[in-house]
Amino acid sequence: MLSRVADQIMWMSRYIERAANTARFLEVSYHLNLDLQQGGQEQWRPLIEITGDIKIFEARCGEPTAENVMHFLMFNPEYINSIASCLRAARENAMGLRENMPAELFEAINALGKLVPDAARRKDFFHSQILELCREVKRECMMISGMFSEIIERGRGYHFWRLGEFMERADKTSRLLHVKYFYIHPQITDLETSIDDMQWLALLLSLDAREAYHRTHGLIQRDNVIHMIVLNPAFPRAILFCLQSAQQSLNLITDGEQGEPHKQLASLCKKLESLSGSDIIETGLNEFIEDLQLAMNNINSAIFDHFNPDPALSTGA
Repeated sequence: MLSRVADQIMWMSRYIERAANTARFLEVSYHLNLDLQQGGQEQWRPLIEITGDIKIFEARCGEPTAENVMHFLMFNPEYINSIASCLRAARENAMGLRENMPAELFEAINALGKLVPDAARRKDFFHSQILELCREVKRECMMISGMFSEIIERGRGYHFWRLGEFMERADKTSRLLHVKYFYIHPQITDLETSIDDMQWLALLLSLDAREAYHRTHGLIQRDNVIHMIVLNPAFPRAILFCLQSAQQSLNLITDGEQGEPHKQLASLCKKLESLSGSDIIETGLNEFIEDLQLAMNNINSAIFDHFNPDPALSTGA
């Protein structure tokens, strides 16, 4: 497969997954802040912290109010990680692959790419409508992922899609956990209180993990939540599940040939398989997440270096 085509497939997948994750975070943060308002603790800054782009936000928007944050993450055409920008970039990549893509899949991605810009032109766009748009973005992104699994043959193109999707999902899950633990707590006295439980529940909700968690663990407990979203090899949004799935697709793309990205990914999976939620807490969640994000960034760089030796050809960011 040409590196350009593989690059376009991966970035199309990553942008769609990124848009869906941001929509999910926006929706859950809105409801969480409604609960926190009564105590005067409403916080929107952590939602920008997830993206790692707080300096860009402050330079363009100032204070992290509900309106500023929601419009920045949903509509801002100049911010590369806004939902509108991600869906537009996915659509542009799809147009470059149109001749190699089933018509119905292209039509779905093309329509999704125009969804948010069309909505943004409405002047009467209130919070409730942004939430409905978030739900629509999530539904359409899941539908496209399902279509890809249903109608694309299991060749290299399919596995480049899955590789991009799972690496993006693992990254966003780790960022969400990092921000939850170190930015949302307004004060240390909230630890192990109803506020703490509510925030861990919101974390599960943002990953569509609440029902799965209650079926397997019951009451909200910090160590169990961390195990669910980091170390569970059976939950599709857990970091370990995502990395193991990415490893499988990477091996199938290269027919088992082992390169630098294979070695790094295998090493990280092996490390996570040996841990428990309590192990992560005992060694320090902050240090664990920072090391994990650094390892995943290195894996992403190794993947792009392996398949695309000329960085100028990359179609993503």
